[in-house]
Amino acid sequence: MADPFPILARIRGVDQELEDLSKEIASLRSVNDLVECSYREKFTAGADLDYQQILVEQIEAILKEVVDAGSGRHIKLDQLRKWLKQQSKEEALSTLREKLQKHQSGLQLSLSPINLIHSRTSQQASNKSYSDLSASIQNLATDLESKINSLKGTINPVAETTLESSIESAQKAVAFARPRHFFTPQAVRSVFTGRESELEQLKKCLTTPPSARPLQVQKRFVVFGLPGSGKTQFCCKFAFWGVFWINASSKEHAEQSFSTLSTIGKVASNPAAVKSWFSSLGPEQPWLLIVENADDKRFPVQECFPDSNFGTILITTRNPELKTQGTIGPRYFKFHGLDERKSIELLLKASDEKEPWKPSSVNSASLIAKAMGCLPLALIQAGATILAGHSTLESYLDDLEKTWNCIRQMKEQNATTPISEDNAAIYSSSELILNGISTRKTAASEDALDLLKIFSFLDRQQVKLNIFFRAAINPGIELADKMHKEGERKAYSKSTPKSTPAQTLRHLILRLINLLSQLGHPAILPRFLSESRGLGDWYELRLREALKELSRMSLISKTSESGNCYSMHAAVHLWARQRPEMTLLEQAVWCQITATILSHAILLPSINDTEEEEAFRRDLLPHVRHVQDVEQKIQTIFTKNRESRKRLWPTLQPTITSDRLEQLVKFSLVYAQGQRPQLEEAEKLQSYVAKFAIQYLGVEHIKTIGIMRLLSRTYWQLGKMDEAVELLKQTLDASIKVLGQENPETLQIMDSYGSSLWLQGRIPEARKVHTAAVEGLKKILGSEDIQTLKAMGGLGRAVGKSFDFTEAVSIQSKAFAGLKTKLGPSHSATLEAMDNLAMAHFDRAAYRRGQLGDLDHALELESEVFEMRLEKLGREHYHTLWAGLNLARIHAVRGEIDEALSIFLPGHRVVERDLGKDHFIYLFGELHHGRILMCARRYEEAERILSNVVDSHAEKRRRHPDRLLAMFSLIKCRNVVGKDDQTATLLEELIQGTKEMFGADHAAVRYLLDSQVLSKDISDVVK
Repeated sequence: MADPFPILARIRGVDQELEDLSKEIASLRSVNDLVECSYREKFTAGADLDYQQILVEQIEAILKEVVDAGSGRHIKLDQLRKWLKQQSKEEALSTLREKLQKHQSGLQLSLSPINLIHSRTSQQASNKSYSDLSASIQNLATDLESKINSLKGTINPVAETTLESSIESAQKAVAFARPRHFFTPQAVRSVFTGRESELEQLKKCLTTPPSARPLQVQKRFVVFGLPGSGKTQFCCKFAFWGVFWINASSKEHAEQSFSTLSTIGKVASNPAAVKSWFSSLGPEQPWLLIVENADDKRFPVQECFPDSNFGTILITTRNPELKTQGTIGPRYFKFHGLDERKSIELLLKASDEKEPWKPSSVNSASLIAKAMGCLPLALIQAGATILAGHSTLESYLDDLEKTWNCIRQMKEQNATTPISEDNAAIYSSSELILNGISTRKTAASEDALDLLKIFSFLDRQQVKLNIFFRAAINPGIELADKMHKEGERKAYSKSTPKSTPAQTLRHLILRLINLLSQLGHPAILPRFLSESRGLGDWYELRLREALKELSRMSLISKTSESGNCYSMHAAVHLWARQRPEMTLLEQAVWCQITATILSHAILLPSINDTEEEEAFRRDLLPHVRHVQDVEQKIQTIFTKNRESRKRLWPTLQPTITSDRLEQLVKFSLVYAQGQRPQLEEAEKLQSYVAKFAIQYLGVEHIKTIGIMRLLSRTYWQLGKMDEAVELLKQTLDASIKVLGQENPETLQIMDSYGSSLWLQGRIPEARKVHTAAVEGLKKILGSEDIQTLKAMGGLGRAVGKSFDFTEAVSIQSKAFAGLKTKLGPSHSATLEAMDNLAMAHFDRAAYRRGQLGDLDHALELESEVFEMRLEKLGREHYHTLWAGLNLARIHAVRGEIDEALSIFLPGHRVVERDLGKDHFIYLFGELHHGRILMCARRYEEAERILSNVVDSHAEKRRRHPDRLLAMFSLIKCRNVVGKDDQTATLLEELIQGTKEMFGADHAAVRYLLDSQVLSKDISDVVK
């Protein structure tokens, strides 16, 4: 017999459950009425409501049956009967309620996009920018996606088509409402006021319905006017699929902006690649490009325009001549100050005057607005000054006049540059703010004053807090690394050659000189960094308080919702650096402080050479360039002053200390992240430090070895292979003398030297050097150490090029398996090892030494490498292009020509665009282009391409394996088409070149002498 107590308890709860269910039905009916009234014709909610109506009626019928089970005469007995009836209908009721719950979720899913889309489309009518609303919209979209995923997991798409339709509609809404990219120079201030008519007019021009076909003309609009008139703030009011920004104040800044955008598009970091990416975006991805501060007449703004009519370009400038670049609507707006009414409104909002505004406040605001030329930036600064209590509406003009008189008097004494009339209002209002901060005498205000000076020597855009965070913690990391390396060197000291007495004396003298130089010129840091050492994260608290002070006073602006990135208006940026009290000597001091912070924020590759560190260094380029430019200008002024005063003026040259040299090396790493002009600057800095180190420390010094090794890498990036190999040889010889041949650092240099020899085509030498490096690393570190496994990759390549294909496969297999275990399957070193293994299998098959399944293994491995690099690095990264080339070669040998060409040709065009047709990497691609065409039996095209490759290699590369392979392929191609009378001279040169490389009895020579290899047999065409 069942336990009676739970049954009695359930009986007592039946009425309550019935009442709760009835309330659910009533609530659903009210929602049903509301939605049916408003949205039945437009949204999938209508179908959900129809089905919910049916479910409710079915539930209601069951409830009625349960309720009618009682006679009404005996209450206890009636409850028992109701309970029994409910039990008999429990399963049916549960099923219906579950369905009802799903369709309630479906209804919410159908209604949520309405709210989300409304938030997006109503944005331009609000006083906020899209970046202000982006966080809330992102949250709405994320919540909607969560609902989608929750409902998706509970329904049967075939049986419940209505719910599936709701999901599809909601997914479209998420895509519509959430921009994929949002990269703007600054967030729009919450007090943004005015320009309503211009906003509405431009909105109509920009929000025309999308077309599947490009427009006849690119949509461009120009906003020009005075500094501080709100041009950039105005442009940040528009939201598209992607909003992007180019700093067009100079060619260098524009190139840096394109480099930053390249990481979003996952393309090469040059303007051509980024503009090509923009052009590839169709009408379903409308983008807005803000080209800001196009004021420099020496830099044509047209160089910033992508070749696409699907996007929109907004240009801000002070140059009225650029208004001719506008193409839509009225083509341009000319911004002066706001009208008086809006100026008053902006000032009173910024000063947080309580509404309704008193007539006296309005009158005072009117006088201030007129005095400030109604410029938005100056009005916002005035409001911040009043809000902070440094002045009042009534006294602000008097305070401003006193400040301006002080500026003029001091400027006459200390001026390095005159103050323009355009900037006068901003300068005086900024100075008044600074005076207010100075009077507070708190830690936060003192730090804010220091930070303002530092900001003025950095580039004014994209000042990220991790610069300061890294500057605080990196010295500790560097010290720990130095101690670790010294410990390692002591551990391997047995293999280190003993120093001669002369070397010992020289070392002691150098240590003494270095110590004295450091005592005389200690590194200067701001107080929030120097006083926080050893106090944990105290520096971060002080930094954020100082930033809050500057941001509150409108001297800097946030450029991200997280508050980790800031910018400064151009006029404020110049004022902060050249204000009257900033003498030339003080400018020099703060310029050096800023350079020191940047230097401390950068770690040397020997400590941290991760992709994250590379991205950080790339972002630092405008800041490093700016601080060096200002330093050069200061030195020029000192030199002129010294000459004009008959050498009585003190010279100011950066003292050459070890810290200064290290700073130059670190800055060179930043330049090395860029394109050729930046690489050449990196070479210049590294060459200067290397020359100094060789002169004063000697070649056989650990620091000299480090800079020589770094310079050799820069040579390689610049395509100076001979210089790179020669310098690496000198570095290796010095390292053997200083550290010994069995030191891990020496062995890693040896591995780099072997790779350089391999790239130079000196295969036997490369194999010998790589073998010594791998054997040494195995002995010292073990065969499973990461450095050993990486070095095995270089050895395997050299072994494979020596025609020992099976040994190469074995070496690459061990390297790949070890790195996959140690670093994981997606690490860049693992992917490189996988690429090496794939091509080892491929070479063994292509040269008729293959085993069953070699090509299948090669295809499987290389496909995975290509897909992972494509996802991780983007289509135009050189690692992706390399994998794409290798994958195309494999497809071609397998006879899959369409796949091969579809992968190869787009990447090959990128290499041509970025490097040109004379670069050896492009010629390498052309070589394999010809071989792929041979696989396709397109012999005439292949012959033309291969003949050009053979002729295009420079004289010093005439015995390079790339040219020899091109000759081999050209001979084969001509033999197949019956032009064997044109191959005798080529064949003789090919055999002679191969003998010179490997020796007369090498397998490569025997392969060429095999009559079948170069025959007319087309079945052997790619061998």
